[in-house]
Amino acid sequence: MPFMKQNFTPEDLMAYLYAETSLSLRLAVQDALRRDPVLAQELEQLRMSKRQFPKVKFTAPKRSLQRIMNYSRSTALEGQI
Repeated sequence: MPFMKQNFTPEDLMAYLYAETSLSLRLAVQDALRRDPVLAQELEQLRMSKRQFPKVKFTAPKRSLQRIMNYSRSTALEGQI
């Protein structure tokens, strides 16, 4: 069966890079990367850019986390009524 070219968006590649794709999309991207050196180069450029991002850790104040948890509990209970 002949290879059918599939176009992937930058968003598809970013999702692939961050492992946020479905299994079928992940396999399709991997197959395309083996066949398309231009696509592989685009992904490598995204990888290099990702490495340059500073490693930031975010910790919300306990009070904010408690409010989020309380809201979550209250809305979960609303759905049961």
